[in-house]
Amino acid sequence: MSSIEPLLMPRWFSSIVIRFRSIVLIIFKLFLDIFDLLKSIIFKLFMNEFIQNLTILNRLTGITGPYVEDFLGIITGSHYSLVNVSDDSFNIGSSACYLFKQKNKRDYNNPDIYDILHIYLSKILYESPDRIKEQCADWGFNKELIEMCSYIQSDDLRKYTYITQAAVIKHEESNTIIIAFRGTQPMALLQWMTDASTNFIPINNVFNDDANNITTNDNEIQVHAGFYYALGLDQLKPLDKIDFSKVTSKTPMFIQLLNCIQKFHRNDNKFNISITGHSLGGGLASLFSFILLVYGYESSISGVYTYGQPLVGDHRYAKILNNKLGNRFHRWVNHSDIVTRIPVVPLPSIAWYYAQTLYSDALKAAAKSSQVESNPSDQHYYHSGLRFKIDNQGNLVRQNLTDQGPILAFEDRLDLFHFIYSIVNVIHSLCFITPLRSFLWLTTPVEINDHFPGDYARKIKNIVKKINEQQ
Repeated sequence: MSSIEPLLMPRWFSSIVIRFRSIVLIIFKLFLDIFDLLKSIIFKLFMNEFIQNLTILNRLTGITGPYVEDFLGIITGSHYSLVNVSDDSFNIGSSACYLFKQKNKRDYNNPDIYDILHIYLSKILYESPDRIKEQCADWGFNKELIEMCSYIQSDDLRKYTYITQAAVIKHEESNTIIIAFRGTQPMALLQWMTDASTNFIPINNVFNDDANNITTNDNEIQVHAGFYYALGLDQLKPLDKIDFSKVTSKTPMFIQLLNCIQKFHRNDNKFNISITGHSLGGGLASLFSFILLVYGYESSISGVYTYGQPLVGDHRYAKILNNKLGNRFHRWVNHSDIVTRIPVVPLPSIAWYYAQTLYSDALKAAAKSSQVESNPSDQHYYHSGLRFKIDNQGNLVRQNLTDQGPILAFEDRLDLFHFIYSIVNVIHSLCFITPLRSFLWLTTPVEINDHFPGDYARKIKNIVKKINEQQ
């Protein structure tokens, strides 16, 4: 495989970045050596204080979050979560009944009303379970066929921590099951820690037929450790039969979701599964689609729809999803959304690092990635799926299924901090959305504003409308 260095950036800039990162790593390693020397004296005391402070901060954010939401709800008159309080529109322009009655063969190379439905599902997932069910009922779903799943590890902050939440929605008439993952909540510290645990962790590759075209030293797939533990994949045993009679809220999330699929679908008929999520939810949707492939659901997956999704796995992971799902995987990127460009290389999260080990494999991988190697793709994250990019004019820019590696983290750098683009959105938000959304455009960088699910929803709806008018 050829080096990916030319794809990343101009050589002179790449050289500067590599040297800077190497210096940082050297300094970091020196700090670790010093810390190791003093470990016998201060490590236990430091760890106790670190975990105690982290626990207090986690509880503090959990307590203050609802009050912040209530305050903004009073000010704006929109009693939604912090993600949706500045943009409370949930109008998909159709109904679930109309959507699932469509008999036309779908063109997966173009976005359609399914892309609209799934972004709004991802958006409403930030709300409470009751509000989620009420909104889904307004769209035409049956409340009784909506099941909420959660998987939480917050007792021991020395381990990987997570708050994973998802909804499983069944549309009876079409025998369709939708699995929607909740994204990162601003006041949920544990979810931020999940996002930050970007070190690689291996999953054994059961798709040996897809591995022959990649020259690596092993048969492992490397994925984002935070997402891995958030789905409970440390208990993934694809060769063992799952006892669904023992499933509880403490059961790993991937088993809870498989249990819902088993319970909802009619065994004598073909059924469809679609998976969706925004931000963290998009990363979990991507990884869970891989798990569905592991358990033989490839033919049942009707689509994977992610919005503002961070990178999830290595080159092998991306290749397998592309081979198995092809253009059924729609990955949406809104202009300068920074989340879709991170992480590029695996690095240890600080909380996980101090709690687990002094010399992590992730640090070694990051150090190796700063050197010229024969196969540098092993040390980088890669995107998968058919990328639908929304440019600064709100137009659709397609990208074919390719190995979407670190190049995508840098190719739009000239659009960053786009002043005119921000001012246009300030005015548009003030006139057509809410004053709070306009204020956020004034005070928050473009890269963060472009990550809001409401912006994805409006722009995708306009794109689909234009496509339908042209047909």
